[in-house]
Amino acid sequence: MLLIAAGTEIPVAPPAAPAAITIRTSRGESAVPVALHEGHAALPIRDLARLLPIANEVIDDWAVVAFAGEPFRFLLGAPVMVHQGRIVPLTGGAYVVRDTLFVPLQWLAEHIPAMFSEGYRYDPRTARFEETRLPPIASALPPQPQPTSPGISVEPPSARARDNGFRMAHRVVVDPGHGGVDPGNPGRYLPRGVQEKHVVLSLGKLLRDELERHGVDVIMTRTTDTLIGLRERAPMCHDACDLFVSIHVNSLERRSGYERVNGVETYFLGEPQTAEAERVAEMENDALRYETGGAEVLDDDLLFILKDLHTNEFLRESASLADLVQTHASTVHPGRDRGVSQNKYVVLMTASRPAILVETGFATNQRDGQYLASSEGQRQLARAIANGIVEYLKRYEQKVLPDNDR
Repeated sequence: MLLIAAGTEIPVAPPAAPAAITIRTSRGESAVPVALHEGHAALPIRDLARLLPIANEVIDDWAVVAFAGEPFRFLLGAPVMVHQGRIVPLTGGAYVVRDTLFVPLQWLAEHIPAMFSEGYRYDPRTARFEETRLPPIASALPPQPQPTSPGISVEPPSARARDNGFRMAHRVVVDPGHGGVDPGNPGRYLPRGVQEKHVVLSLGKLLRDELERHGVDVIMTRTTDTLIGLRERAPMCHDACDLFVSIHVNSLERRSGYERVNGVETYFLGEPQTAEAERVAEMENDALRYETGGAEVLDDDLLFILKDLHTNEFLRESASLADLVQTHASTVHPGRDRGVSQNKYVVLMTASRPAILVETGFATNQRDGQYLASSEGQRQLARAIANGIVEYLKRYEQKVLPDNDR
């Protein structure tokens, strides 16, 4: 939220979660404590069920909560629910602690009043949830508009996607790194005149073709030799977009044994755990110097991002995606399987969906360089990365689709 004072926007922090909410019905008034076990406001369902028309059941990884007979399905531990065939993102999900189911306060405060507008209302200023048929409660505060969370429609798959085993439509943003005045690394063992920006653009287009062959819709951050700002790339994956995948080529400065280092590795956002990861982040983030108004990456930026629970759920999904892509890519790559790591890439910091960065090999290694520059090597690697993405999307469908859609 922003306050405008003398033409200046002053950020105002959102209100802290209440210690409890008051529920008032025709049977009286009771307080329900607000829990913060998972970092977001949640309510114990057993307390709610004593006061409101709620039934619930936990089945495997799902909690089914019916309010006045209307079912809502929560994927435990994930900031998402399914309602009337729609996947609805939440700031935090349902979870179980010591056999007690907790549901997000957001569900009761936003979604129930929106669904049952004639029967219930919630006042965020006083943390009161009320049956609206009661006499109005006097308050000096003006009525507050109720926020809503957009749902993500479960779009039916195209005929091609259905033929490839998908049950819903999917969209992926493919990001060939660098471009334009930013060449990336020149690479000792790339052909003369070929730079990282050329290799990743070719790989990105092949990856697009492979994904589209499976029926996955693809958006490219660039299809020509042009510069796109690091912070402008991941936001291209929004609304109905599922994933952001950035493609790069690694390299090393000249030092003892540097030409022997090889292999493919996949990263998702986080604090680097090794000096090598820090080196790679500095190399890729150096692209900021080509941008107007480019600035240093602050550690506080990453700390702020990682404290956000909603982002952390995407990070868990990013880790799963990275693991599958790495598994498939390493089976075709001639170099070492360097595994999955976390790193503070600027290009991933602005992601609002699961996001990874693939370092497809070392241009300073002869075998890697020749593989990445060859048309056959690029086709193999693009196909392998696509297979990892497709496997991830199908596993995602198994988690979020209602039973009757499977």
